[in-house]
Amino acid sequence: MGVKKNFGYNLVLTFCNYLFPLITYPYISRVLGVELIGACSFVDSIINYFILFSMLGVGSYGVREISRCGDDHQRRTTVFSSLVSINALLSTVAIAALVVCTFTIPQLNSYQEFLGIGLVKQIFNIFLIEWFFQGLEQFKYITIRSVIIRALYVLAILLFVNSKEDVYIYYGLTTAIVVLNSIINWNYSRKFIRFSIRSINLKLILVPVLTFGYYRLLTSMYTTFNTTFLGFSSGDVEVGYFSTATKLYSIIMGVFSAFTTVMVPRVSSMLAKKDMDGIQRVADQTFEILFLLGVPMIIFCQFFAPQIIYLIAGAGYEGAVLPFRIVILLLIIIGMEQIVIQQFLMASDSNKSIVCVSTVGAVTGILLNVLLTPHIGAVGSAVSWCISEVAVLIVGVILMRRHVRVAICWKRLVMILLGGIAYILLMYAIILFMSSWAAMAVSALWVFGLFLLLSVKVYKNRLVSDMLSKLIRR
Repeated sequence: MGVKKNFGYNLVLTFCNYLFPLITYPYISRVLGVELIGACSFVDSIINYFILFSMLGVGSYGVREISRCGDDHQRRTTVFSSLVSINALLSTVAIAALVVCTFTIPQLNSYQEFLGIGLVKQIFNIFLIEWFFQGLEQFKYITIRSVIIRALYVLAILLFVNSKEDVYIYYGLTTAIVVLNSIINWNYSRKFIRFSIRSINLKLILVPVLTFGYYRLLTSMYTTFNTTFLGFSSGDVEVGYFSTATKLYSIIMGVFSAFTTVMVPRVSSMLAKKDMDGIQRVADQTFEILFLLGVPMIIFCQFFAPQIIYLIAGAGYEGAVLPFRIVILLLIIIGMEQIVIQQFLMASDSNKSIVCVSTVGAVTGILLNVLLTPHIGAVGSAVSWCISEVAVLIVGVILMRRHVRVAICWKRLVMILLGGIAYILLMYAIILFMSSWAAMAVSALWVFGLFLLLSVKVYKNRLVSDMLSKLIRR
């Protein structure tokens, strides 16, 4: 299946993962309130940490190796069985550690019911094996399954969560998404593979899984660590502000992530064939798309941050406005990171580079969180996250040029960045003559329309042009 079709399916998948929760979030935030929303986010960040430990590098390494197996069924069986086994072993350790922490850490005593629900998520994550289907490029299957389950989730939220007393039902339904996906995935995987104890070869995968896992663990020190540390140091309300501030960012960033995810297997193949011209074309197009869409989106969000937060969460979440304005800058920063690190460094087998960038980010993130978060809460978490990602990006660009030898067309990107001045002037003009909500709607249409115009007519980006043509034909 071609890259464009995979991107289309993965784009729909990403929208399902983020857009459906956004549909329910305005309802949930008003029903539960900022404190209970913060409690759910805090507990989920803890559960995700234990899942992160149990996965280590299984996900990233699994996508790459399954894609490399091709039609070699025996090698695919070995890779699959080995990765599932190491995930199961680590999950057993993580589950035991989670139970111990729940009953021995004083700050977690009041969250025992939440953590009990999250334990189910930890167990079923073993059978999720999303990396297997991504490696096979089964994005059509992943998309159809996700749309159905997410639709059921939205319906269940509206039916069963009606007051603050239903907070455990809400978190249980969120966990049920993982449970259903895991059951369906494991059964459907039998069409392609069978788990075989005899095929397990931990020596084959141990070092790369630990390397990728080290990267994931350290990366969490400047991403998900923010929420966990914020919960311990500042309380549920600040976590509620921070989680609300990151909601829209996650959706917009997810659109670009859909593209970088489907490109990983293709870039790996190009590197194996030493097709440097093809790799350079991929880099040029992805950086161009990121800046053409990211720059106006950031400007739009800076202008209309209060209205966006009100739409997402309602009254009482004004403390999320400033963190949102800071976090939204990550659209460009993390977008570039995903191209540099996920799309190129990971695909290049440069394990030392992955370790290096993650170490820089972790040290920066932990230090800034300890210094800022206890004093300025959600704002400190947002600032720490942004600065950490900038440090990671700088190191990643240096290492990419050394190992993959891909050049970034900085001149074109700077020109796009400077073009943002036109967006700023235009939005000022729109705001002068319209109410805030009307100006927001008109500006959103202008941002998207100008992105298409510049991509197709000025920069002639073939990827955008081809997808737009195919959409019009359909």
